[in-house]
Amino acid sequence: MSQSFVLEIRIIDNTTAPRSSMNSDLQHILLHETIVVKQEVEFTNVILNLDVGNRYSINDSNGELLGYAAEEKKGFGGFLLRQLLNSRRPCTVHIFDKQMQEIAEGKKPFRFYFSEMSANVGGQTLGRTRRRFKILKRRYTIEVQNAMPFEIESSIFQIGKLKFTVSRNGQAVATISKHWEGVMKAMFTQADTFSIQFHDTNLTLEERATLLFTLFLIDYDVFEQR
Repeated sequence: MSQSFVLEIRIIDNTTAPRSSMNSDLQHILLHETIVVKQEVEFTNVILNLDVGNRYSINDSNGELLGYAAEEKKGFGGFLLRQLLNSRRPCTVHIFDKQMQEIAEGKKPFRFYFSEMSANVGGQTLGRTRRRFKILKRRYTIEVQNAMPFEIESSIFQIGKLKFTVSRNGQAVATISKHWEGVMKAMFTQADTFSIQFHDTNLTLEERATLLFTLFLIDYDVFEQR
């Protein structure tokens, strides 16, 4: 008597949803040890002292272009909000690859003081950064999905190169820095240069993306108010 056997093969995809929606260009940016973000000079700022949508280039530590970021413009109404609310305004920051295809976005709602920004990829929120109250310090908490939260505490009395250390359980995992671009340029424009350096090689792509958008939130909170 012959017997027949049926072999069933199942393919299981263990990739999480957020990572599957993160394209290769975004991963390429996030996997760099250091990411440098340069705000582009807006001549409207220089000549008329009017604030227009922020624009940035994203580079590696050697100056190679990796992509772009830009604040979404919302017509004349959005222009008025920028003038009235300044850094407290609601806004969306889009990140693009070198072909100007959107690969991520950060959403910043209106907050009078306790600002926040979410990191979104493929329609899903990966994490969120919130400013907290602390006397004589700038304090932020960063939550990424089910991971343990990060924290930033930075003195308001820093001089020169400003550093914002990202820590978890008291251990530094990344550093966000502001680099001064010269006295005259700083006086008349908001053309800032920032960098984020990842010290912990075990950080996930979702964590790195959220920390990158934390850099943009710090730009709004600290450096648009001068």
